Amino acid sequence: MTDDRIPSAIIGDPANVAQAQAYQAKRMAYAQRGDVAGLVGDLYTSDARLHSFDFRADGSQAIQGVIELMQQRLAGVGPVRIGQFIAGNDFIWQELAIKGRSGTIEPYEIKFLRSGRIYLQLYGYKQGTLWQPGDLDTFAPPVRSDAASEWHHRYIDYQARQDADGMADDFFAEDGRLITAKQNIYGREALRLFYRHKFQTENGFHLASTRNITGSEDYVWFEATAGGSLGMRTVYDVMLLKDGRVFTLLVGTLAGTLPANSTELSEKLA
Repeated sequence: MTDDRIPSAIIGDPANVAQAQAYQAKRMAYAQRGDVAGLVGDLYTSDARLHSFDFRADGSQAIQGVIELMQQRLAGVGPVRIGQFIAGNDFIWQELAIKGRSGTIEPYEIKFLRSGRIYLQLYGYKQGTLWQPGDLDTFAPPVRSDAASEWHHRYIDYQARQDADGMADDFFAEDGRLITAKQNIYGREALRLFYRHKFQTENGFHLASTRNITGSEDYVWFEATAGGSLGMRTVYDVMLLKDGRVFTLLVGTLAGTLPANSTELSEKLA
């Protein structure tokens, strides 16, 4: 059961948030009835994918298996609290906290929507896990592709060189967007301005480690630790790709403070 208390962060256009909350309520109603087949049939596209760094579930049958397993594991833990809820017209992004037997479990998930139905869902963990040994043996393993690693390298290289024009003109699509818990930046020129301010605010950016990375033909997802003059942070980044460029970049925080969410950078962009 999901806690009804107000999340610590509800972000997005009110119409998008209301639509996303209605979607989540519909999903919960299916789950409470135990109708996972109905949930998947109604709320996911026929070619939907549910991916993590532990497994891949492609198609309705595999996704139904993951959700049924998740329901079993959630039945044995405490209530689910929503810590962050961010909604766009084509995505729902939330971070959760679950009281487990041996500590707090903190999943995060991003659902990308096409015509109101999920076509891609990414499910990761900030802390802990619901899964038990052997749970995921029957699902396909995750993929670490050379293409995903190349995208990750380009992303890091532009930042290490403080190349705002390269980020805006070569990395992002003209209608690209960057979304964090405090920023929603749309369009090439706005992205250029954002990165110019970011590079003026922080120097010495460097990648310390990459914890997880995966991807497909239309997305790249990684968890990594980086640092600079604003300190060390561990983040998760999801890039949606179109025509050889990034058209959506979502950046969440696993530990530390994300520069994009800092007061100093927010004031420069105001």
